Amino acid sequence: MTSLNSTFAIAAAALTIVGSAFFSGDAAYARGGKGVFIQDYQFAKPMHGYSGYSNAYYCDYQRLPNRKCVINANGTETCRIVGWTLREMCQ
Repeated sequence: MTSLNSTFAIAAAALTIVGSAFFSGDAAYARGGKGVFIQDYQFAKPMHGYSGYSNAYYCDYQRLPNRKCVINANGTETCRIVGWTLREMCQ
């Protein structure tokens, strides 16, 4: 009798795991939300982006410097900014 109960318990646990994997999804998609997308733009000088709603997405921007670094003869590192990346993140 105990082997029947343990077999039933194992089968129930397996069905629970399979069922949860089948029905689980991203919480944003369950609420009808959209995904997140990120895009980078390259510029020679720092640019500004509009932070706020654009259509149905909320977008925010980061200005990231592109650095080129060299090591001097005395072992110190010297970096200079050679361009800028404007990273757009919308969700």
